[in-house]
Amino acid sequence: MLPARYETIILYSRKDAFGDGLLRIPALRAARTAFPDSLLVYGSTETSTLADALNGHVRHLVDAISVETPLAHLVAGHRKAQQRVAVVDFRIVAPWLVQTWASLIGRGIVYEANFPAFALSLPPRHRPEARPEHNAWRYHRLVERLAGKRLPFDHRLEPTPAARAAARSLAGGSQAPLIIVAAHGDGNKRMTADQVVAISDAMISDGANLIYVKTPGVGPDSAELVRRVPKLQLVDSGTAPDIAVSDILLALGELADLYIGAEGGTAHLMATVMTPMVMVNSGANMARWRPLSNSVDMVEARQASPTGLVANVPPPKIIEAARRMLATRRRDHPSLLAHVDTTEYLSAQRLDAPRVYPSAGGL
Repeated sequence: MLPARYETIILYSRKDAFGDGLLRIPALRAARTAFPDSLLVYGSTETSTLADALNGHVRHLVDAISVETPLAHLVAGHRKAQQRVAVVDFRIVAPWLVQTWASLIGRGIVYEANFPAFALSLPPRHRPEARPEHNAWRYHRLVERLAGKRLPFDHRLEPTPAARAAARSLAGGSQAPLIIVAAHGDGNKRMTADQVVAISDAMISDGANLIYVKTPGVGPDSAELVRRVPKLQLVDSGTAPDIAVSDILLALGELADLYIGAEGGTAHLMATVMTPMVMVNSGANMARWRPLSNSVDMVEARQASPTGLVANVPPPKIIEAARRMLATRRRDHPSLLAHVDTTEYLSAQRLDAPRVYPSAGGL
């Protein structure tokens, strides 16, 4: 076996919320692909969901995860004589990056930083390279620069067999469209009980089967939702105590015809199993934070609501988008869904609908 180009590679971030962690996974996959024999260490200044909620999806990609650890400590702990070390820095605050770059000068450590035009790691006499707009592609491009070649970009996640079994049981055998709704979230990334009830009533009247998934954060009272919409099925931490809600949600996303929710980590999770979605955007820059999917109907809260808040978006705006998405019956990359009957699925697609697939330029 050929020796690794770098004995140790440290990939570093400031903090990973749920969506942040999901968008870093393609870069970790690329690093493991390019450097199969290197020691890959993932670190963060603060907490990281890659160390807990998402750990099952990344623990085979990295050899160690060190949260709440300064980058300087990681470098000191893994810097050994005659060994080549590289640092891939996902952070975006320019002073931190410049300070780190200066501290590594003359130490024989290769540094790839998420800096405008990748200027801190620009080889002599090379022209600057514009960073991709989307954050996931930026992180991935840093690893490509370190490897010196293009690498596969794969953002998909795989539910566990137990989660898939639970999801199939929850979905039942109905032929009705399955719609997943999640309204919990933080800040301006959550919907109200009235919005959920109005959406549920309309979709159920259209013949759909609705499942509400209670995710972390603040949101409607689940008991109130079930009381007001008796046909609404609830999934929370008590549904399958041995399976994380996020894993059940991931498996439900494989089966669902549509996901409805606000911008945030849950939308990014749905994109990993290519679930068509209606997403209410609270004002995030979609060039950088859009879910990695081409089957998204965006409802902009700043345009649809007089206050610009997700909680004040009129339900008819969301319902209209949901009906529009259900009518297209289009899902990203159907040929990759090996666990479902793709022949049946493809026959249901509109043959005249344009097929657009994610690419580095498109995202």
